[in-house]
Amino acid sequence: MTAGTQADWRPSGPLTLETAGAALAEARRAVADGVSRVDLSGVPQADSAGLAVLLDLVREAARREQSLDLVGMPAGLRSLADLYGVTDLLPLNEAAPGA
Repeated sequence: MTAGTQADWRPSGPLTLETAGAALAEARRAVADGVSRVDLSGVPQADSAGLAVLLDLVREAARREQSLDLVGMPAGLRSLADLYGVTDLLPLNEAAPGA
């Protein structure tokens, strides 16, 4: 996982049970630093633990009254969010990650 600019967080690599703990800590730091956009285009694979990290990130941003956009969400992760019925809880921005 890597951090981008202060306004962006760009996790890279799998967002799975094995990486969720570290990703959660990094996501919370990103929110504390004022992240406003999460670029998921560098996430090749994710599971329900990864989805839980994103939901926690969204919840923490809302608690801090920060706006947040998720961009570049992988199709598999989007399908998982749809399956669990939580897609509407995610601030998805369908624009290209570089836009």
